[in-house]
Amino acid sequence: MTDAPINMPDEMRDPTAVEQGTAVPWFAVFKRELGLYFRSPIAYGVAFAILLFLGVLFSSYISTSNGQGPADSTYAPGLLTFLMFLVAPLLTMRLIAEEAREGTLEVLMTLPMNESQFIIGKFLASWAYFTVLLLITLVYHLILLSIGTPDLGRAFGAYFGAWLYGGAVLAVTMIWSAITEDQIVAAFLGAATVLVLYLAEIAAALVGGQQTSASSGLADFIRQLGLQAHYDATMSQGIIRAEDILYFVFLIIGALFITVRIVETRRWRS
Repeated sequence: MTDAPINMPDEMRDPTAVEQGTAVPWFAVFKRELGLYFRSPIAYGVAFAILLFLGVLFSSYISTSNGQGPADSTYAPGLLTFLMFLVAPLLTMRLIAEEAREGTLEVLMTLPMNESQFIIGKFLASWAYFTVLLLITLVYHLILLSIGTPDLGRAFGAYFGAWLYGGAVLAVTMIWSAITEDQIVAAFLGAATVLVLYLAEIAAALVGGQQTSASSGLADFIRQLGLQAHYDATMSQGIIRAEDILYFVFLIIGALFITVRIVETRRWRS
């Protein structure tokens, strides 16, 4: 193939522009992918389904609480993080799998940019789209402010944690989009991986029930590998710890590193 991929920005169509520094390679990829998100019916469908679901549950929560007790400012971000095992695979399943299936991956790889810039641009686009969704849910917090006195510290911790949580999960699910050309398979395996990380707390409880020192240490190790130990127990409660931030940051870096290596292997084979 010699033709440039469809929907490619002008600066990516002209390799000399990248070489001369008139365009930042990862930003060109980022702009292209973000534009595709906002033109994709799937992305709008995901956003509609999430916001509808959150709206219905939030309305039910407001009706049942009836102003009794403090307003729960972590309700919306907490639900969004729970739904990420479905949302993240849908947002990332096409990022690399579609390029490989349509043959545009090889064309993109001939441009003057390395695999890291290519993957970072795509990841940042998906994270930016998720950030927009998260910011929209702030409307629920504004509603709580109008009817009660939510804890602003907990709200900040919950939203900041949900933002990092979303980035980490998106990076993990991107791995499967790089491995397979089948988007459905990539989405299924991504959802399964996120569920394993989400349910690590339950696995840790089962292992810890053996009442031995070895099982106790193993249970704590499994718990620290899971997502919930670094969000539900701390950040959603307004407790921001460096170890929780580093957990999400290193999970993002590790997942992106694996994805880059997979794309490099695919490039060498082609």
